[in-house]
Amino acid sequence: MFFAAALVVAWLSAGVQTVDVSALTASEPSLVCELDLKTLGGELRRLSWSADGRYLHVQTLDRRTLHDYIVSLPEGAINTAFGEPEWAAGYWSMKSALTAPGAADLKIEVLEDHQRTRPTPFAGGFANGGAQAVDASNPRDTFAIDARLLLLGQEIGYTLNESAMAGGTYGWGPFGSGAIAYVDASGRITLFDRQRHRKVVATAKGAALPAWSADGARVAYVQKAGRDRYRLMLIELK
Repeated sequence: MFFAAALVVAWLSAGVQTVDVSALTASEPSLVCELDLKTLGGELRRLSWSADGRYLHVQTLDRRTLHDYIVSLPEGAINTAFGEPEWAAGYWSMKSALTAPGAADLKIEVLEDHQRTRPTPFAGGFANGGAQAVDASNPRDTFAIDARLLLLGQEIGYTLNESAMAGGTYGWGPFGSGAIAYVDASGRITLFDRQRHRKVVATAKGAALPAWSADGARVAYVQKAGRDRYRLMLIELK
């Protein structure tokens, strides 16, 4: 797809190399904006970066209707989008894949029912990063199982008898970095790399949808703030 190829070019041009997360310094999380789901509609589904780092795409799902919004940075203004932008779809496809972008040997392992390992991607959300057309009766959209997600033996996601969507608890780092951001069991935003370095960068109860920017300098995520309310947060990395 053209937009995915363009995103790869943007990531490569940023000069990102293999990342040692233990060497990174993280800022305190800052608030970008409040997300009121009574106004936006539905439940949060996707969080994506533009290649230039100027915008975040937020997608919600209201029953079977998708709503798309663009958040401008740094001011945090929220504007309605008419469909998911190509740059957002390209980012999400790479962010939520089972294989690390630019590192084909680095793959997330999916353990089903704590007993059986599926060595190949599921036909559902983990295979395609979550379908744009949502059909509850279509197994290609989501799946409901007990599942653990492991990367190099580190748990980066867990679901118990609920619908699992790729990218909900994790987001790969920039192309070729071999790093990932994920939400641990305590709700903390955590960075992890292929050398098995692990670094907690933010404690956030109810955190979800971690998204690492193309230049490697920022991680965005959403944090539960109350019934139907979330905070869109940002961490600076150096």
